[in-house]
Amino acid sequence: MRRDLVVPLAVPVVLGPLLGALGGWLWWTWWGPAPMGRIYDTEAGKAWYPDPFDPGITRDFSATATYVVVGFGLAVLLGLVCGWLARERAVPGLLAVLVGAGLGLAVMAVLGEFLGPTDPASLLAAHEVGDRLPGHLDVTGWTPYLAWPVGALLAYLVLMLSFSPTPATDRAERSEQTEQPSAAPAPQG
Repeated sequence: MRRDLVVPLAVPVVLGPLLGALGGWLWWTWWGPAPMGRIYDTEAGKAWYPDPFDPGITRDFSATATYVVVGFGLAVLLGLVCGWLARERAVPGLLAVLVGAGLGLAVMAVLGEFLGPTDPASLLAAHEVGDRLPGHLDVTGWTPYLAWPVGALLAYLVLMLSFSPTPATDRAERSEQTEQPSAAPAPQG
């Protein structure tokens, strides 16, 4: 494979997970501290709920919103870097950016959830009713995960359109290349 094709394809595949790792750490750092909750006895058995006066529900929304903001920002960075490197190879670069964004979102989600507290629902059997446990860091729904591909593709598209030649310039360049110097016709008299 040629170097001019390797760089635009390899950089997103390497940069995406690196930015995802940074994003997972940032997501966990900005979300904390974890909301506290209590184990209650319900008709269905033990259940963990955030304390009613603790901003736990707000913190749950905050976890998803923080994931979207951090992920979108890092994805834009990924799209700009990869768009700059792949400006001569748009289609292979586009595919590589999608792969890099997919890897970035997966690494960010897995690392952020790993760094955060364990899901209290999985700890119910080991604890008694009334015990306090911290909440966990997670993304609610599937749409927040779109922040990575949308951000990366948006930045990639903007960069590609910024560097694409305009039709008038493109036509002028083609006409200059096709013109051949010709001998001037002899004057008739």
